[in-house]
Amino acid sequence: MSETTPLVTAAEISRLAGVTRATVSNWRRRHANFPAASGGSESRPLFDLTEVQRWLDAHGVEAAETPSARLRTLLRTHVLPGQVPRLIVSLPELLETESAAVELADMPPAVGAAIRALAMDSGPRAVLDVLSERGLEEGPTTGVYSTPIPIARLMVELVLAAGVTPESILDPACGGGTLLAEAVGTGAHAYYGQDVLPVQAERTAVLVGLLAPAAEVAVHTGDSLFDDGFAGLQVDAVLTNPPYGQRDWGSEDLALDPRWEYGPPPRSESELAWVQHSLAHLRPGGVAVLLLPPAMAMRTSGRRIRAALLRAGALRSVIALPPGAAQPMHIGLQLWVLRRPDPALPVPDEVWLADCSLLAGVERGRIDWELLTNAVVDAWRGFEEGVPGSAVIDDAATPVRVMDLLDDEVDLTPARYVRAALDAAGLADTARLAQVQLAERVDELVSVTSQLGDWQRIDSTTWRTATLADLAAGGALRRLQAQPLPEERSTGEDAGRPVLEARDVVTGTEPTGVLGEQSRLSTQLIELNDVLVPRIAGSRSESVRARVAGKSDVGAVVGPQLMVLRTEPARLDPWFLAGFVGSPENSHATMGTTIRNDPTRIRIPLLPLAQQQRYGAAFRHLHDLRVTARRAADSVTELAGLLGTGLTAGALEPPNTPGSEEPKPQRGRK
Repeated sequence: MSETTPLVTAAEISRLAGVTRATVSNWRRRHANFPAASGGSESRPLFDLTEVQRWLDAHGVEAAETPSARLRTLLRTHVLPGQVPRLIVSLPELLETESAAVELADMPPAVGAAIRALAMDSGPRAVLDVLSERGLEEGPTTGVYSTPIPIARLMVELVLAAGVTPESILDPACGGGTLLAEAVGTGAHAYYGQDVLPVQAERTAVLVGLLAPAAEVAVHTGDSLFDDGFAGLQVDAVLTNPPYGQRDWGSEDLALDPRWEYGPPPRSESELAWVQHSLAHLRPGGVAVLLLPPAMAMRTSGRRIRAALLRAGALRSVIALPPGAAQPMHIGLQLWVLRRPDPALPVPDEVWLADCSLLAGVERGRIDWELLTNAVVDAWRGFEEGVPGSAVIDDAATPVRVMDLLDDEVDLTPARYVRAALDAAGLADTARLAQVQLAERVDELVSVTSQLGDWQRIDSTTWRTATLADLAAGGALRRLQAQPLPEERSTGEDAGRPVLEARDVVTGTEPTGVLGEQSRLSTQLIELNDVLVPRIAGSRSESVRARVAGKSDVGAVVGPQLMVLRTEPARLDPWFLAGFVGSPENSHATMGTTIRNDPTRIRIPLLPLAQQQRYGAAFRHLHDLRVTARRAADSVTELAGLLGTGLTAGALEPPNTPGSEEPKPQRGRK
């Protein structure tokens, strides 16, 4: 292609400037001198990179020329989407080349050099991500979602917990290869994949080949339902996240397909075609785990096939994930675990149903995947091994008899059954403890509120101020934040340290992250009285914008999107600083929502230390008030949830409060 000036999209400008896509849109609307589009379309304009960089420089926005940004720019300028599959196939050879200037037909050497630079900085997987972005730009990928790594890991663990150590694994709708890549840890010797998009198929083949160089890897391009690239193949395990809601999947053309052992899938039930396709590729006793929409468990059109799967013992479990676990984020997807029946074994008479939305560690918008995975896998293993009691998780998971599911609806929604299996005595005891805890939280809130004292009105005050940059230059504070480690360095002995994340500060919790052995996060440790400033937004109930590190934070690693301000205590009170940095008029500057998103520009009043400490004490008290109120609100939510569940599931009955007693019979008048 021609050596033209590089063109970039609005999304690439946002990555270059370190701001959101919405910010770039605001710049275009509000600044008449923002560079005009130099190409593209009205819905997807392209901008001259040189002009954009000049504009950013003129407005004080520092452009970050990262290896990934550099590669994206070169791909946009010199590589057509249709050329990307060939580039992906060439990746192993490019990474083995000693010279950074790799020769590629029809492409300048700079493309190969940028690929190698990104691979050295972030690894081959990052290169594949960037290449795939370009390759998919002109493809019809609407409605096809990637599998989040935590869910992929859970799916692999479910296979292993079922007693299967797979030698061969298939993903018939492999996408970018996340599931097969996570399955490499099982030690399988053969990995098979298929995807309708050439870019995804090539990406999967290269990724798995790099991760498991000694294994057999075969990935085909094509629609697995119409053109099965592995006809007749039987494997030990199938892992897949198939497309949802396909209306033209071929129900009429494939009506007599031998794969439909449990019944022809209706036109509106493409997911049941994927379920039976997966079962057809399993050896007897093999296990499949599919990520599916929740409507699969209840649609009227699919009840006959669901019943047939249950009667044959092919469907072993339905596990409902909490909303927000994967795209689409507003619904809770389900994991279906299937096993190909072995004629030599009796047909099981129970299935295992789980509703993860009520597990410990699952909150609105936040999931502790380690807790969830351990709980689900342990209980699922107990069910498969027939260990009494170990398959039950109170209010979340239970074995259910197949005969109890075979009614007119064959509704397999887990919530219908796990709540019916509640331990009434255990729930009542838990509710009593929650009630006591709520009373304690209310007492704490009353105590903190009573200590607020009298607040006096003062006339308007004009303070002299200094920016954080000025205070840092004068030695009053230092600014710290997470930095990526170079490729040649690792966390080493720091692996396992707690990580304080921005979300922990927003929600007022202790460090929840853990530094992994392969983490490339620099190990800058938090010290007592550091000022912690999250660079993300929270909801109205999550109003903590900055706080001071306490004992539980000391020694934790500074997490991503968290800014740490370390003060000189003889000159700057930490709670005074936290109060002003976290004020509503300053918080926008810490989150990068406007052009003036440099937190070092935040202005702090210049007050004597004694006066700072007065303000600092007030800010600390307000922080304690927020945290105490949040704890009380959490206790209310927990107690109300327990009592509501007990009432609706028939495990608890209402108390005899005044006015609720049974009416007494009245004597008639003589």
